[in-house]
Amino acid sequence: MKSASHTKGRLASATLLDLRDTGPAAEGPFADLADTRLVVHPDADPVFVEQYRRLAAVLHQAQLRGGIRSVMVASAVAAEGKTLSATNLALMLSHSFRKRVLLVDGDLRKPAVHQMFQLENGIGLTDILKRPAGRLPAHILSPTLSLVTGGQPDRDPVGLLVSESARQLLAQTREEFDWVVVDTPPVVLFPDAGLFADWLDTCLMVVGSATTPSSVAAKAVAAIGAGRILGIVLNRVEPTEIAAGYGYGPYKDVPGGGPADQFLWRHPSRR
Repeated sequence: MKSASHTKGRLASATLLDLRDTGPAAEGPFADLADTRLVVHPDADPVFVEQYRRLAAVLHQAQLRGGIRSVMVASAVAAEGKTLSATNLALMLSHSFRKRVLLVDGDLRKPAVHQMFQLENGIGLTDILKRPAGRLPAHILSPTLSLVTGGQPDRDPVGLLVSESARQLLAQTREEFDWVVVDTPPVVLFPDAGLFADWLDTCLMVVGSATTPSSVAAKAVAAIGAGRILGIVLNRVEPTEIAAGYGYGPYKDVPGGGPADQFLWRHPSRR
């Protein structure tokens, strides 16, 4: 898949002047995506897809109860699956729940969301924050899903994220989409995610099962603030853990026998 402006009608590219007007998308906008971990892929593992459906349902219920409309997806360290989780959450909320979703790549150091959709990382969030009077470019992935890429990596992303333009941008998108989903850099490594937490309604923390020490995960939670975290996404869980620990008997028959690239919904302790 090429850049949205060069995809022969599969995906459209637009400037978000009126963020509510995403415009029409061609039939089958995700037909040529190669990554089978994406929930819209026809060969995606049904157990994997169901776990993201459960997570999207939790977000939907939280929105009904508390009116939240923006969520950051963070992790303690790198390679815990936060970018995949943010992408699949946005896909599920827009595809199955039919919500108008804006997916934002907030990792201004190492943007990666565009790779999930095989898009070029041209002008993105970095560029618009540097020129706040400009227009916000977005890829229209479907009638209900739009994407703002990270743009070119910046040497001083913190300076951009503490700016008034960042606050205004996120506030505006929150009002004009049903959901704004932001992928952020690792919490323990960089301060960026904590800055995003000031502008967004809530946070999901992605933790790699059996790879992230509990002390590191606790440090990430403390950096964001437990009161800001809606829940924990436990990623790459053993299928036997899902079956035995949470009562989902059918899940014990997941093929492969190794760690599943999926997650469990777990709520952090509030004590």
